[in-house]
Amino acid sequence: MIWNKLATKYDRLWVQKYSLEPTRRKVMVLIGGFNFQEATVLDLGCGTGQLLDEISRVYPRYKLYGMDKSEEMLKVAKSKKIKANWIHHNIDSDHILELDGKTFDLIICSHSFPYYKKKEHVLNQVDKYLKEDGIAIFTQASINNHYDNFVMKMIEKTAESAAYLSKAAFKKLVSRHFTITYTFTIHEKWFMPSICGFVMRKKR
Repeated sequence: MIWNKLATKYDRLWVQKYSLEPTRRKVMVLIGGFNFQEATVLDLGCGTGQLLDEISRVYPRYKLYGMDKSEEMLKVAKSKKIKANWIHHNIDSDHILELDGKTFDLIICSHSFPYYKKKEHVLNQVDKYLKEDGIAIFTQASINNHYDNFVMKMIEKTAESAAYLSKAAFKKLVSRHFTITYTFTIHEKWFMPSICGFVMRKKR
């Protein structure tokens, strides 16, 4: 698995500066606006735990969970001594993880959704894990024009194959389960593709 091979150098990859770090900054701003006094948070595709590390420092009362399919990524995350619970599981697989009936106030899926092959299957589980009044934040590189398509084909060569949905395609896909309450775009540098974000609530 490519993610196991990348684990020890993931925090130093070039995409950190212009993609992953700006995304984390935006997510942290959003969390600050939700005014959770206490919250249970699931980071789906948590990688080496960078986002959960930041959340734990600012919101020490939150109960944090990180889920990832890469055992090596989770090893790196655990080595950081973050106050979080780690779940080794591929949410894209046919095996449904029950998590002992646990549900979450906030589920974050940051840059991992394009790599899931069974996207509807993943959304079904996010719907299941999210509390009725919970919030989901999804961020991802998104192909909305020819330049985005060109750049993502280059980036894809360094990782797994992926489906980088356009804004319209993402909105259509999630509409069965979620209502999108806020959208945003991160474009740190001209040479980077569109990074689109969506804040969502469960449909009533």
